[in-house]
Amino acid sequence: MARSLRIEYPGAWYHVTSRGNERAGIFRDDKDRRRFLEALEESIDIFTVEVHCYILMSNHFHFLLRTREANLGRFMQRFNTAYTAYFNLRHHRAGHLYQGRYKAILVDADEYLLELSRYLHLNPVRLKKYKETSLQDKGKILEAYAWSSLPGYIGLRRRDTFVTYSSVLGHMGGDTKEGQKRYRDFVIAGLSRGAKNILEERQAEVILGTDSFITWVKKTFVEGKEWKQKDHPHVRELRSSIPVEVIAKMVSKEYGTMPEELLTARSPWREARQVLIELSYQLNFRKKPLQKLGQELGGIGGASIAHAHKRVQKRMVSDKRLSQKVSSLHQKILSQ
Repeated sequence: MARSLRIEYPGAWYHVTSRGNERAGIFRDDKDRRRFLEALEESIDIFTVEVHCYILMSNHFHFLLRTREANLGRFMQRFNTAYTAYFNLRHHRAGHLYQGRYKAILVDADEYLLELSRYLHLNPVRLKKYKETSLQDKGKILEAYAWSSLPGYIGLRRRDTFVTYSSVLGHMGGDTKEGQKRYRDFVIAGLSRGAKNILEERQAEVILGTDSFITWVKKTFVEGKEWKQKDHPHVRELRSSIPVEVIAKMVSKEYGTMPEELLTARSPWREARQVLIELSYQLNFRKKPLQKLGQELGGIGGASIAHAHKRVQKRMVSDKRLSQKVSSLHQKILSQ
């Protein structure tokens, strides 16, 4: 059987799924599920991939993710290998855990991001045993389902630090209480519509998108033509590093100060300085050495940047104002 075509480029969105070998379970208890998510977070950090939605079922999983670099294959190889090695060692088994290669569908996010996120989050109530369950009870099942990104989206539990919530919630007016309520209502409304499988609408085997998107992908990647940054809004080039001075200018404008005030290690603008370091890390990780980045940030070490990144990421989980500010500045810098 021919292997599915893998289309990779910076900024690409994918729906990724994989099923257990012979449809067997890929988790035996919650310890397995926790390790699965740990391996996912580790791989995200290594390859700077954004996971926007996830759902763990008994014998398969779904991700809605975006790759900042053209590296889906390397990301999934590392992730699947890490979890399989753990699972086989813990349960005294050998061989393949998954049924063949993972399946990846390239997604036209402008058109399908919101609907696809709902499709993923509705998976727990698609089981046959819930066929006759009332819509109200299905809603309660979804909200109580622990191994999904949905509870974090609608404010029912502490958020997963590795999930990017802002893009989906941006379609609901933003990452606010009102935006979270709108998203919850949007997901629940999908129950009364028969929980359709949005993936059935795809017109190409490995692409879910409009005719223009599919045509662009085929001409650019399948027919061997070079990709040009200006050709499509989904794929702004993210490989090139962005000078710290450019980031500092945008952050200083947001906080009402001057760039040079933020480019010193002893800046009195503490939060603005933290945001500058975080954005410099996000936009330049794996594009230039952290030591070099540290020099541009006022002569701090690479380890200091990594520690600052972890502290800010942890803070943003509970501080929605800061999370929104960082996300907004990130998009402004990329769009200029």
